[in-house]
Amino acid sequence: MEPYERIRQLRKKILNMTLEEFSNKINLSRSNLGNIETGRIGLTERVLSDICRTFHIRPEWIKTGAEPIFEDDSDPLDVEITRLFLSLTDENKKYLYGYIQRLLEEQKEK
Repeated sequence: MEPYERIRQLRKKILNMTLEEFSNKINLSRSNLGNIETGRIGLTERVLSDICRTFHIRPEWIKTGAEPIFEDDSDPLDVEITRLFLSLTDENKKYLYGYIQRLLEEQKEK
């Protein structure tokens, strides 16, 4: 499997995201991501870095397929929370941010 195929697999099968959702998270146009996923254009270091940083993916997995997919220090719950957070609307992200702030305040009081 080629790197562009692993990116498509990551987006569709692992993260369950649309082209638009995924491309928005890494600040890339949907058409450019589509072209990368089909191998029409090459994967740049910037795009690779953005994918890895945003989704906690090991660059070695994208480049060679060497497991594990996620960074070793990534807690599976953290990865799932990140995946869910990235699929929220901007409005709901703000709501969640406020809720998290309240939880942290309660946690301090205990």
